[in-house]
Amino acid sequence: MNKKQLLKSFQDLKAEIETLRKKHLVQGLVDKFHSEKKILEKRIEKTVVDEVKKAKKFMNEQKSELNKIQKKVEAIMSKKNKTSKKKVAKKATTKVAKKVTKKTSKK
Repeated sequence: MNKKQLLKSFQDLKAEIETLRKKHLVQGLVDKFHSEKKILEKRIEKTVVDEVKKAKKFMNEQKSELNKIQKKVEAIMSKKNKTSKKKVAKKATTKVAKKVTKKTSKK
């Protein structure tokens, strides 16, 4: 083997090593990206779960506030209904009493 043949084989070997190194480097980058992707997915999932919990808590608080307000409104409405029923009943009895007194006085 002469010098040119040895040099050629070394250059071929060197080129092959470079391609393998590049492939390994690329694979390393791919692995890095996958690990970063997993970390980001976990972080995003955790954030989403936290936000959903906050939203549920907020909804429950708003629901309880609405229930309190509804009870107050119903209490006020029932008081108004009772007073208006009493007024209507009182007016009706006075009208009936007046009619009865008119009829009895005419006879």
